[in-house]
Amino acid sequence: MKLSRNARRRLALYGGATLVAAFALAVPPYLKSQSPHVTVPEFDIEELRGREATRLLREYVRIDSSNPPGRTVETARFWAEKLGCEGIPFEIVGDDPDRPIVVARLSGRRPGEALLLLHHMDVTPARDLSKWEFPPFGGNDGTGAFSNYICGRGTIDMKGQGIADFLAIASLRRDGLVPQRDLVFVAEPGEETLTPEIGLGWVIEHRPDLLAGVTDVFNEGGVNEVSGERIILFGIEVLQKAAIMMSADAVRKEDLKALADFLEAKMIAEPFQVLDEVQDFLTLVSPLRSDLWGHPMNDTRKAVRAGRLGEEIPEPYRALMRDMYYSFEPLPSPTGKGFTAKILVTLLPGRSVRGRWEELQTWAARYRVRLRLRHLTSDSVPTERKGRAWETLLTVLALDPVVDAEVGPYVLTGSYTNSSYLRCRGFRAFGVSPFAVNLFDALTVDNTNERIFLPAYIDGVERTTRIVREYALAP
Repeated sequence: MKLSRNARRRLALYGGATLVAAFALAVPPYLKSQSPHVTVPEFDIEELRGREATRLLREYVRIDSSNPPGRTVETARFWAEKLGCEGIPFEIVGDDPDRPIVVARLSGRRPGEALLLLHHMDVTPARDLSKWEFPPFGGNDGTGAFSNYICGRGTIDMKGQGIADFLAIASLRRDGLVPQRDLVFVAEPGEETLTPEIGLGWVIEHRPDLLAGVTDVFNEGGVNEVSGERIILFGIEVLQKAAIMMSADAVRKEDLKALADFLEAKMIAEPFQVLDEVQDFLTLVSPLRSDLWGHPMNDTRKAVRAGRLGEEIPEPYRALMRDMYYSFEPLPSPTGKGFTAKILVTLLPGRSVRGRWEELQTWAARYRVRLRLRHLTSDSVPTERKGRAWETLLTVLALDPVVDAEVGPYVLTGSYTNSSYLRCRGFRAFGVSPFAVNLFDALTVDNTNERIFLPAYIDGVERTTRIVREYALAP
């Protein structure tokens, strides 16, 4: 099965892109070694289907907010109703009537240290409906092997997390609890087209008062690695590489090939750079990887000094330690004149994305190649691992009553979320996933038959409430 760019991007968020690369080598022996310890939790599926969280997810999924076209009027109306019923103050803002932004705030006892719970209302299009076993915007119960699932576009990416965020705030209101510090809820459009400027970016530029006091953000991007139905590692995303996506056009296919060879040679010649965030991430995940290359990752700097990195550690991990240049096979141009190819560049922190784009155009001109920019992300900036939000995540996840799992920083090599945009503007943004999503369910994101395991969804909703309450109520 050939995956689209968005599918690969989403897989990194919800199933762990590095886990895919490791699958052939590491997963079969790892699952075998872990199988005696895997337990299947008991649950009453009919009771879970009747929960408020399940009802709200069905209702939310049934709103078609495909992007493109990116219309979120109906989803904004959904949130206006839910927030209004809870008595939580909110505003609907933005200058595009088809793409409104919902911003709500539950005020605390004192200013500062406000936490922003961010999710996006838009979803990727369903495309070929004939390939879906269940209607993509039906919010249906699965059948057969998927009888314990809720099916539909957005169940994972990321309407389920939006419901979890809302219920966490609503629970405080319902219990009459006034938080110590503010909680801000934002439902934004435009994420699936990688355009934060029309979502939270618009709020930052035009209505910064709505984000007054916000220091930390919980967003998508966390990666929980699972064995069976059990989370074995909570990965909190703290860093992702910047990206430049472009098309390259040339009269001759040979010129595109020459540019690709130049970029590959430049990439190979670059020395490895092991950032603290990357080393800590690799130390976290190395015990779960194959012994052949898991042990060297525990001290990657030592492996670099010994010259063993290229031999022992798979490419997805090596990509965390240097800028990468990916050139795709040239194809005849749709115009009928010449050839075209896609090029993707991913950059480490400390690089200027716009500066590299200018360099790329200069390099391409040497080979008679013209570049067309398709997308350019914010620069890569790591999140500081400090403050109340970080400590709350470490504490609550380490003491999780449902699973006993390792907790630590996670780094994304080929993925992009709006957290990068926020980090460049001074916010501490953390990628957090409350759900246990296995590799096979993750493959349904931006693909057919997207679904979420209902017990894992309910666990994640309750986990989110514990996290938010700890942040909001702790002295």
